[in-house]
Amino acid sequence: MKKILYSVFMLATMVLAACSSDDTTEPVVKRGMVLKANVENTDTRATITDNEGKWKFAFATGDMVKVGNNEVESYYTFKNNGTVFESTDALQTTKAATWCAYFPGEIIELANQSGEFADVAKNYALAGATATPTTGSDGLTVTMKAKAAVLRIVGVNKGDCLDINVQTADGEYVSGLNAVKNSAEFSVQKSATKATLLSTPDAGVYYVVVPAGVKLSVYKGKELMKTTKEAGLTAGKYYTLKTGETDGWEYATINGEQVKKYWVQLWPGGPKFATENVKDKMTFTDACKTGDAYVWGANWRTPKGEELAPLYKDGYAVNTENVSAVFKQSNGSYGIEFTGVQHGYTNNKIFLHGEGNLGTKGGQWSYLTSTDKNNSMTWNFFFWVAENEGNVLDIMIYEGKNYTTSTYMVRPVLAK
Repeated sequence: MKKILYSVFMLATMVLAACSSDDTTEPVVKRGMVLKANVENTDTRATITDNEGKWKFAFATGDMVKVGNNEVESYYTFKNNGTVFESTDALQTTKAATWCAYFPGEIIELANQSGEFADVAKNYALAGATATPTTGSDGLTVTMKAKAAVLRIVGVNKGDCLDINVQTADGEYVSGLNAVKNSAEFSVQKSATKATLLSTPDAGVYYVVVPAGVKLSVYKGKELMKTTKEAGLTAGKYYTLKTGETDGWEYATINGEQVKKYWVQLWPGGPKFATENVKDKMTFTDACKTGDAYVWGANWRTPKGEELAPLYKDGYAVNTENVSAVFKQSNGSYGIEFTGVQHGYTNNKIFLHGEGNLGTKGGQWSYLTSTDKNNSMTWNFFFWVAENEGNVLDIMIYEGKNYTTSTYMVRPVLAK
């Protein structure tokens, strides 16, 4: 569905420019004008490939719009004061001209972006022109359209260093956008040397503004991630690129037999959980085995306590920045279903079933980790559901019993 967002800039009271009383042949030129700018995006703004969420463009206090015409060389600045955009120095022309507007300015530097969702608007190029030439005496009406696209980069693996750089079809690097004078367009600013658009040392979800409408090749360092078609990316749309898979299948060796097991990752940089437990409870000693000696073979292992810590915060509560959690019944067993909440992870979930006399009011149970505590006690992942119709979830890690005798449930993760 086509979606058009409108913002109206109601700008400045007109101010008369002083004219020389000795020269009555010069026309009266007025300074200041009213600008109405419709912000239009082709197709649906913030269309996301996996249908997660919406990004809505909105102007903020201090935002700038640069406006020029084919009668002047420079640009006039219109500034948002929180209610209206103001320009007291914009001069009307003595004859009709085509006016062009550019947001956030006539030059946009795309190198060294923060990757933060909130910072997309700082580089999100918009441009437009008046439908017909005008002097500006009756104000300006400009329809501005998106000229950029957004890459949503999902760094999957912990320690996944991201050096995102983008090349055009001629092999040069994208470094920014420049307004095309007297045109409702931006041109691509290029560099013969590498221009890094995003640099970050770890996994996560990051947002990078890139030019729309031109063929691009996106690199992570020297590794090619994606090359677009000749037409490039569509202005105003999001495109998701992952540095790896967030779910899949891997072989487990159980009693000498190769069996495929499904796995999912719930947050960037997190462990890749099997979607089922080891069949029998395990001691800490057995759970700490690795390689071919592990119960599921070399492709799997028992998670460490610190790897599970992102599931909770403040000691007990579910960390809703990484997962959602629901106490429910599945396949005849009560437990907690964890689902990823970050973009690229919302279809990924695991169910950690409980044991004992769990019912609709909850209870408590534990899963084993491979983290030793003082060479005598295990760190277990402990779940507790309050007797409040299963609506309150608390999670913590606590010290378990002597690992040489106690056994617990184990949910393996990928060893790699």
